[in-house]
Amino acid sequence: MTRRPPAGAPSSRARALGLAVLTLLLAVPLTLSPGLPAGHGAGAAPAVAATTPAALRLTSISPDVATAGGVLRVTGGITNTGRQELRDVEVRLRLSATRLGSRAELAAVAEGRTTSRDGDPIATTTLPDLDAGGTTTFAVSRALDEIPQLTGFGVYVLGVEVLAGRPSGFGRVAMVRTMLPWVPEQPDFLPTGYTWLWPLVSRPTRLSDGTFSDDVLAGEMSADGRLGRLLDAGTRIQDAAALTWVIDPELLSAAADMADGYRVQAPDGSTVPGGGSGIAGLWLDRLRTVTAGQQVLPLPYADPDLVALNRHGRAGDIVRADASAEATFADVLPLAGPVSDIAWPINGFVNRSTLGVLRGDGRTAAVLDGRAVPPEIDLSYTPAGRADLATRSGKVAGLLADPGLADQLRRHGPDPLLAGQRVLAETAMITSELPSTGTERSIVVMPPRRWDPEQAFLDRLVATADAPWTAAVPLRTLAQTAPPEIDRQPLDYPSVQRRLELPGLYLRALDAMHTSISLLRAILTDPAQLVPELERSVNLLESSWWRGRPSRVNRLDREKDLLTEARTSVRVQPGNFTFSSRSGTIPVTVANELDQEVEVVLRLDPQTPRLRVDPVEAFTIGPKSKRQIPVSASAVASGPVVVDAQLHTPGGAAYGQPVPLQISITQYGTVALYITAVAAGVLFLAAGVRVLRRVVSARRQEPDPPTVADQAEVTEPVP
Repeated sequence: MTRRPPAGAPSSRARALGLAVLTLLLAVPLTLSPGLPAGHGAGAAPAVAATTPAALRLTSISPDVATAGGVLRVTGGITNTGRQELRDVEVRLRLSATRLGSRAELAAVAEGRTTSRDGDPIATTTLPDLDAGGTTTFAVSRALDEIPQLTGFGVYVLGVEVLAGRPSGFGRVAMVRTMLPWVPEQPDFLPTGYTWLWPLVSRPTRLSDGTFSDDVLAGEMSADGRLGRLLDAGTRIQDAAALTWVIDPELLSAAADMADGYRVQAPDGSTVPGGGSGIAGLWLDRLRTVTAGQQVLPLPYADPDLVALNRHGRAGDIVRADASAEATFADVLPLAGPVSDIAWPINGFVNRSTLGVLRGDGRTAAVLDGRAVPPEIDLSYTPAGRADLATRSGKVAGLLADPGLADQLRRHGPDPLLAGQRVLAETAMITSELPSTGTERSIVVMPPRRWDPEQAFLDRLVATADAPWTAAVPLRTLAQTAPPEIDRQPLDYPSVQRRLELPGLYLRALDAMHTSISLLRAILTDPAQLVPELERSVNLLESSWWRGRPSRVNRLDREKDLLTEARTSVRVQPGNFTFSSRSGTIPVTVANELDQEVEVVLRLDPQTPRLRVDPVEAFTIGPKSKRQIPVSASAVASGPVVVDAQLHTPGGAAYGQPVPLQISITQYGTVALYITAVAAGVLFLAAGVRVLRRVVSARRQEPDPPTVADQAEVTEPVP
């Protein structure tokens, strides 16, 4: 039975309608809050940022560092994103009353978690009314000496506020906050030491056949490409920052190949000439000039996943990658000063076992993320980027990158100008924490491996390197300094890094490729023509680039196919043969489709004992040719025989799969041969006797010839 509500009780539909009306009424003040005057509810702006009727974008902030005698100038653009006209538009600059007290407070302001530091207006400019959908630009300025808030050295919150009139009233319609570092005329601090890494690393693009999978690298090396912009910005700050170039030798080798002319894989599987030979040549020439006499940290060739290789028993590949890196640098970048005793594992994280392998390979220092060796207690300041790490192979100097700066360089947000200004402010805050320690405290700045910053962000970093509160400390100098007396936790290798590693199944497939390449090398008379490209393909497949990328399987399959094609270019050709005598030879054809001479051994293995095969000595086959090898054999009995023909290296290792040869034996054995001969003799003898008997019998049956008397008797006339 259905129960009915009591008389006079509101129905569920009525209750829902009432709740909706109440919610709408409560939402009206929130909707109107952006139109309130600046002094009323301005702190709630971030909560309604999605409904602000105007979009504000800054295009410049100058000077980068505020100093006495300068003029603060901010330019930008405003877009009316609403449906109503904005009247009496004003742009105001606001500055916090005091400087920020910590990096945590700076982060809270930059991330919009607090608005209590907006401060008072210091400059205002008015703009014409702005129609719905319209855009206008602005510029507002103020002499720095006229701003009373700027007192001691530090970082102040600079806000850019847009106010306008709407039907709901006059108030804020947009707000952007950034940071303004201030340096007084008489600085009261000592510059903090900064050590910059500047990576030039790309992704694997070359295949084992010498072609490139695409032409993306040429675009990266162009003037406005990623590598072109990094080279330009690094050139501008390397002297002021004493930065250390970090270069993947594989990138050098690829650029050199491109400069000499190269081919690129087309979508249909064919190859076409690459279009970046000139670009690569210019980029490489400039790099040689810039790095001459400079410190350059060479990564192991192709930047392998060090921890994954060590975890799966391939530490030898790390040693070989180091040897390849040394040879490449000597060939392509001979005037640079390689820093070969410092390692930089991917993302700045490494486990203790791999760190020991690196120490055993001659690395006395390693660049790590500061979170890999965190302090035992929370500190009120940013510690120096140094710690000593113990391994079974000896002590390693840990060069610890500042986590906050590392995160800002990795994920700097959608606005490169504001992001660059924040990095600038972060470095100023670090010095203001301990203004009197100077270069006794050095901070490591570690960008991501394959960094791709916008140009506006790079321009701001150039200003950071020149800032008066920073002093350049070379990486090797930092490695030689003593660490501060700070208790740190044991070396940590996060689980997220463990999950990103190249998996064991994938690396086992690379093991099989290594074995296959070794077999091919064993038969080549000139391995330098082919083997280096194949080995390089394995190095590229070990690259940290493939971490977390399923596409590595496609590249692996493609390289395996190219290796298989090279291996099967030397093979035994199948055939059918007839063996018609007790002993003789089997003519086996071996083909070599490679461009060089090979040396192999041929072995035949009959699957039945009807045939015995003699061993064959090693022999050579010229390039792009075939050779017929006579194999001595003896038959025991007649019948069909399947013989497995397989090539071996001169050292005795099996090369390729056995090829079955079909052989038909038609000759007789020794006993059968004697029986057949005797039987044939008996047959010949019996046939001879029969012929003789027939001759004798025929002669007996012939009549004697007539005598003379008989003839006379016959011819005498009758009387």
